[in-house]
Amino acid sequence: MTFIKPFCAVRPNKRISNNFSSQSFELYNPKEIENILKTNPHSFLQIIKANINPSKELSNSKRFENVKKNYAQFKSSGLLIKDQKPGFYIQELNLNGKIYNGIIAEASIGKYKLGQIKKHENTLKSRVLVFKKYLKETRFNADAVLLIYRDQRAISDLIKAVQKQPPTSVITISENEVQKLWYVAEDFQIKKIMNAFESVHSLYIADGHHRTASSMLLSDEENKTQTAGFMAFLIPESELLVEAYNRIVTNLNGLSVESFLNRLRLKFNILPCKSYDLCQKNNGFCMYLKGQFYSVSLQENFINRASPLQALDVSILQEEILKPILGIKNTRTDKRLHYVSKNDNMRWIKNEIDRQNYAVGFGLKPVTVNQLKAIADAAMAMPPKSTYIYPKLRSGSTIYEF
Repeated sequence: MTFIKPFCAVRPNKRISNNFSSQSFELYNPKEIENILKTNPHSFLQIIKANINPSKELSNSKRFENVKKNYAQFKSSGLLIKDQKPGFYIQELNLNGKIYNGIIAEASIGKYKLGQIKKHENTLKSRVLVFKKYLKETRFNADAVLLIYRDQRAISDLIKAVQKQPPTSVITISENEVQKLWYVAEDFQIKKIMNAFESVHSLYIADGHHRTASSMLLSDEENKTQTAGFMAFLIPESELLVEAYNRIVTNLNGLSVESFLNRLRLKFNILPCKSYDLCQKNNGFCMYLKGQFYSVSLQENFINRASPLQALDVSILQEEILKPILGIKNTRTDKRLHYVSKNDNMRWIKNEIDRQNYAVGFGLKPVTVNQLKAIADAAMAMPPKSTYIYPKLRSGSTIYEF
């Protein structure tokens, strides 16, 4: 059983390629979706949203049936074309000047089930079930799972060799986002790529845990675990960019500011700072409370360094502050807790607290790739919203049918 296999991707024709792919559906607000549907008849959003009355709620089955029909129409009209020979797809993403190079391939469900494609977060059963139903009805997936592997010179050299040739397609989303794709279908090249991955012992899911879990659930249901796969974009771990989700909380759970600080001082070192930048230079994480930045770090005798999970700042914040002091027992669903991933988000958090819309905010340093891998190797799961991963992949650049 190999980690990856070539497959026949479905891709937009050259006429619509610059206008077809989209961001993940969840990243748009309703007005943005409405505008795209009105102005871009060739957007991937037309497939997953067209012919649905926004004022009328449809069952998942009906929605997925519509998606399947819309997809078939795009194919029959020649807007989407399926490659005739299985291949790998070398992709170069230029996102705001940062370059990501990797391989789009079919990754093995069997390897995932064996724990050799490793995860670092838990999934929501409801989301996994819904997407499993989507996959079962539509029989395609337009969103690649982002996987990372330990940097391998042999793989890097193969990618560079392919990229010396003119790309098969160039998709210009904007001046800050360009995708180049090389379709690799020659048998000798496919064999070289597969041989290079034989020295890879583990792959790690960087983004796409729910999609992977849904694919496995469907393969189990259809008794295809040993042969089934899912579409993945594989990049070396050195190219992965991990940013943090910061936290902001509406109230102090009935505590006064001084009482809250006193509770923290029982286990934490609390150091006032003049700015967020100064906070970031210290150990631990940053807190903004009633007009003041603080550097907050757990006292050494309370840190469990034997556990890669419990030593994470994001775990310390959750287990030592959010749950026991602020009373946020479920960090996925409690409406008092909000996650912030915007650019310059600590400035936004500070402004919101100064306006008294929130009580306290926390700025975290990003989890490192080595920390992410250590959690996955230990078969542990990080708290919700521990990582904000780049590259963010667009839907529809390549489509995987099964």
